[in-house]
Amino acid sequence: MSFSKGKANETSIKHNNRSLNPNEFDFDKAGHKHINPELTGLNEVLLHENIRDVYKREFGKAVEEYNSKQKRKDRRIKDYYSKIKNSKKTRTQYEFIVQVGNKNDYDHDENRITSQTWQTSKKILENYFDNFQKRNPNLIPYNAVIHMDEEGAPHMHLNVVPVAHDLNAKQGVKVKPVLNKALAEEGFSISKKDNRKQWRDFQHREAEALADEALAFGIERKAGITNKLKDVHQYKQVMREIEDLQEQKRQVDTQLLNRKGQIDSLDQKELDLAHRERVVANKEAKNKNLEKEIRYKEFVLNDLDQKEQDRRDNWNKWAHTVTKLTSKADLGNADDYLITNAFGVVDKEMTKRKINELLDLAEHGKLIKEVEAENRQLRNQGIEQFRQFVHQEKSIGDAQRKKEKEELEKKIQEQAEIIRKQQLENLQLRKFADAAMRTVRGIARAIPEKTHEIWQKLGSNLHRVGGKTFVHMRRDEIDEANKGYQNSVQESQSRYNSQHHDLDLF
Repeated sequence: MSFSKGKANETSIKHNNRSLNPNEFDFDKAGHKHINPELTGLNEVLLHENIRDVYKREFGKAVEEYNSKQKRKDRRIKDYYSKIKNSKKTRTQYEFIVQVGNKNDYDHDENRITSQTWQTSKKILENYFDNFQKRNPNLIPYNAVIHMDEEGAPHMHLNVVPVAHDLNAKQGVKVKPVLNKALAEEGFSISKKDNRKQWRDFQHREAEALADEALAFGIERKAGITNKLKDVHQYKQVMREIEDLQEQKRQVDTQLLNRKGQIDSLDQKELDLAHRERVVANKEAKNKNLEKEIRYKEFVLNDLDQKEQDRRDNWNKWAHTVTKLTSKADLGNADDYLITNAFGVVDKEMTKRKINELLDLAEHGKLIKEVEAENRQLRNQGIEQFRQFVHQEKSIGDAQRKKEKEELEKKIQEQAEIIRKQQLENLQLRKFADAAMRTVRGIARAIPEKTHEIWQKLGSNLHRVGGKTFVHMRRDEIDEANKGYQNSVQESQSRYNSQHHDLDLF
């Protein structure tokens, strides 16, 4: 149950009473976008009186008494309402906004004419107004309207003039339009420590009175949610902004869903690239292992080379000895070659065998040097060829990976450009749809008797071109478009059944 107070000088009687002269009301004004003109006929004006008449009736006698005591004509009050209106301290009137429930309580009832919830709430507000004057004799209503054509919930704008009696006042008019003094006369005390306590007590009493009226229809009041918004106008503005953001979010979600396939494709390509990079990394790891193996084999070969070098050194020593023994420059004497027995007789066979062994030894040392040189050359050639093979494999892998990466980056840039163009096209289409809807809405407003036919025709055409989503449209327009859409579906089904029936007859 909501009972709130409007801001100072915020009241617009023309806005509140638009149902009295709907043809003169500007529904297209920026601040009226939340109003549905087709539902304005459901509004109800409970009271409409000129505020100047209220001032004459409530303050006229007190003003006459005040003027009769003034000797100077310039101090007399000619128009008390104008005097208060030009005053910076006192307000001429106050507006209260009274509401049953909130937007969520009425979303499920789209037809406000037949909705029991909407009509019951309207009756509750009517009963509340009837009993308001009985509870508040110092708050004189001059305008009261129930709005049924706005977004959200049915509510009432109640405009009152407070009347406070200060009969002991020594100066000024003894009856004044002061709210806190008027409420004090009704029993709501003023607190010196909390200047808003009096208003909260009054607000709570009126909300309870509204709850009592609702209870008569079986509607119980539940705990509401408080917020830091100053008044109901700010609340409506915030709710409209929330709905706009929700609509924008739905559109963005649709665009994201449409782009998901493209993004998934790019993700798959990135996964393929990652896989290829892992393959290249594995090859590089194998190359490193091969290099380690090469270093190990080089170490082993170096060790073998050292051992062979030792053997070569030994053979060189033997060869040097043989060369020395066989050199013509130093042949030695017969005793160096002749083997004699115990009796000093030369053993020719043993001597010949020894000389032959020395000659074979020298020849064998020469062959070993030649074989070692050849083996060393072949081994060095094998190691160099293996290194060249490993380097070539690694270079091929780097080049292939670089080429694939460049191709993927190029494709990603192409996909990004395609997405950007599609987003631009979507924006242009959305602007075109906005302009088209404003044009159609203007035609419907200019030819009111054709309004339903226009929106139904739009729904029918949407079915023919394969569309089904109604964007940039109000709720009542969508209802009519849905009717046209369903009629087109039924016509298509009838034609299909008729064609198949003719085939069966044939």
